[in-house]
Amino acid sequence: MKSTHALSLLAGLGAFIGLVAIGCGSKETRIFDDPGGNDEGGFGFADGGDAKKACVGRQCDQVECGGGVETTLTGKVYAPNGRLPLYNAIVYVPNSQPEELVKGATCDKCGAVTGDPVVTALTDATGSFELRNVPVGKDVPLVIQIGKWRRQVVIPEIDRCTENKVSDPELTRLPKSQSEGDMPQIALTTGGCDKLGCMLPKVGIDPSEFGVEGDGPSKAVHVYLGSAGFGGPTAGPPGAALAETLWQDTTKMMNYDMLILSCECTESLQNKGGSVNGPAFGAVTDYLKGGGRIFTTDFMYTWYRYSPDADFKSATNLRGGAPGGGSPMTIDTSFPKGQALSDWLASAANVVGGRVTPDAMYGNVISIDPAKSQHWASSGTPNAGPRVFSVNVPVGVPADQQCGKGVHIDAHVNNDFNDDVNAQYPASCKTPMKPAESLLAFFFFDLASCIQNEGEPPKPPPVK
Repeated sequence: MKSTHALSLLAGLGAFIGLVAIGCGSKETRIFDDPGGNDEGGFGFADGGDAKKACVGRQCDQVECGGGVETTLTGKVYAPNGRLPLYNAIVYVPNSQPEELVKGATCDKCGAVTGDPVVTALTDATGSFELRNVPVGKDVPLVIQIGKWRRQVVIPEIDRCTENKVSDPELTRLPKSQSEGDMPQIALTTGGCDKLGCMLPKVGIDPSEFGVEGDGPSKAVHVYLGSAGFGGPTAGPPGAALAETLWQDTTKMMNYDMLILSCECTESLQNKGGSVNGPAFGAVTDYLKGGGRIFTTDFMYTWYRYSPDADFKSATNLRGGAPGGGSPMTIDTSFPKGQALSDWLASAANVVGGRVTPDAMYGNVISIDPAKSQHWASSGTPNAGPRVFSVNVPVGVPADQQCGKGVHIDAHVNNDFNDDVNAQYPASCKTPMKPAESLLAFFFFDLASCIQNEGEPPKPPPVK
């Protein structure tokens, strides 16, 4: 087994520029070859390895070992903090430079990674991956990606016909800042009754990436001021705009890959257009149809309850009003990603049996329509019912025609008085990540991934 503790890394798109390819079979140091192969290299495989074809670029560095042995690369993918392992991350060796990612809501499809992957893999519930038949040699490029999160690094050397283990979390984590790689554009709306925003610095997003709308794409996270519940907006960073200027404007929302919408202690209809027929509800639904993603807790069920889209509205049956709910909640393991979530919580947060206890549990959800939404967790009395659900949008069409997604946790994930989203944010978030915040983090990264049929296990992108 080869250890790569002392790996040097080059992160970001610019890391690969200027490293010149010499030829398909060349032993010179390079990142990408020019198209075309020669007889000096290895060979690519087609049809599961039964038929050989002319190799191109890094394909020429794939070698036959014999005796059932392969060249592999193994390791774990982590959140930007280098500590939280991540499920369902894509890991691949590209054969050309991956294309630039477009910020903002887009209808991304599974398997649509760029860079002509030579080998691909997905991480499991422990964050672990295994790439098989990896190209051998020096300076092998590696891409780590979940949706618009993407980091490109270089493995200094891959030895043939053995396991090459990456053991340094700093090499296989997602980027902390845009200087290290690609990050989604995120809008965070504050609220008086849940500190959702404190999860973001805890998973490792660098303080330099937090800002307001006026900062534009130079900051990955923009803070908007939602309602404190009674008597006006919450505190927040200097220059933060009101949340109502965001969620009443579909065009503005489309600049963001995802919205994190913190509980406002009430339905707070006054900042959504003044009534249950307020324009914000239609605007958010249109954002979802265009490929947007939303994450909500407790009273932010309003985006489902008051949507003018009948199909989207009918995905859930809501009583509202934030009555208390039984605790803890138990993860639904009857479908592949639910089982993966339960296993991931055990591995990443020491949560036993998929039972999670948030700071406060609510019973806003009576039931969901399983044909239109996915049940993730439930709890018993009082007000027994679903506690976590997701809805892919548009509702009622096959997964390959869906673009957006909403995830709702019927709880307060973080009520800690030592955490706050205020003028000093993110420095105002002072406590360690708790298990319920780990649940939030799972869905935060899962929300960034491509839309799929949740009843089927995820599949790695195809090698073309």
